[in-house]
Amino acid sequence: MERWSFFTKNGIQFISIADWLDQGINMAFSARPGGVSEGVYQSLNLGLHVEDRDESVLENRRRLLGIFSARLDDAVCCQQVHGNLVSRVDRNDRGRGACRLDTAIPASDAMVTQSPGVYLISFYADCVPVYFYDPDNRAVGMAHCGWKGTMGRIATRTLDVLQKAYGSRAGRVQVFIGPGIGPCCFQIQPDLVMKVNAEFSSLHDIITYSGKGFYTWDLQETNRQLLTAAGVEASHISTCALCTACHTDLFYSHRREKGKTGRMGALIGIEY
Repeated sequence: MERWSFFTKNGIQFISIADWLDQGINMAFSARPGGVSEGVYQSLNLGLHVEDRDESVLENRRRLLGIFSARLDDAVCCQQVHGNLVSRVDRNDRGRGACRLDTAIPASDAMVTQSPGVYLISFYADCVPVYFYDPDNRAVGMAHCGWKGTMGRIATRTLDVLQKAYGSRAGRVQVFIGPGIGPCCFQIQPDLVMKVNAEFSSLHDIITYSGKGFYTWDLQETNRQLLTAAGVEASHISTCALCTACHTDLFYSHRREKGKTGRMGALIGIEY
C-alpha cells in the first residue's frame, strides 16, 4: 500500500495517504500546529475532556474538518473507554459527540460506516489509531488501539464488523496504522509482560527487554501481526512509525507530558 505522507492545508498539518484521498476517502491524523488552544494544549487540541476551553476545541475541530469541507454536524465521535466494542454508524448518527461529550456513542472505541458524508473522529495522545478502507464495498473504519484495546483485539474486531456489516473481504481491506507511542518509549512492567505473552503467544518480536528490569511493547507491530493473521494482506498495511512520545513538537503525548496535554484527531470519511 502507498506510504503515508505529511500534508498541509489551511494551516493544518496532517498525515494522510494520497491514494486514499484520490479515491475519495478523506482521512487525516492531525499534528499539533494550526489551532487556537493555548498553554499545555497548544495548538490544535481536539479533546473536549482535557480541561481546555470548549470554544477552542470546537474551533480546532472545525478547522480539521474544514480541510475536507466538512462541518461539525458531519462528525461522529465515540466515548473511548479503552474497551473493544465496535459501533456501526450512519447518517442518523451525524453530530454525535462532535460538540458535547455526553452525546458521543457510548462505551465504544471503534466505528465503521458505509455512509458518504459521515466523518468518524477519535482522539489520541499516545494510543494507536488504526484506519480501515474497503475499496470494493466503499466502507471505512477507525479503531482506537491503546494497550487495553490491543489486548482486547479491537483491530480484528473492527475487521470482523466490516465483514459482517458490509461484506468486506479481509484480503482486500487496506489498513493504515498511525502514529502512537513507540517501542522506544512504551515501557511496561513484568506483570503486564506476562499477560501480553500469554494473550499473544503466536506473535513474535513485540516485547523487548530494555535492561534494568524494564520491558517495552510494540503496539503497532502487535496490531499489524494480528491483522495479517486475520487475513489482511501484509502489502495492504502501511504503518507510520513516528513515536508520539519522542516528537512532542509534532504530537501530544500523555506519557511524556505527564497527562497534562491535548489530543490529536484521527479522521476518516467517504466523500459524497
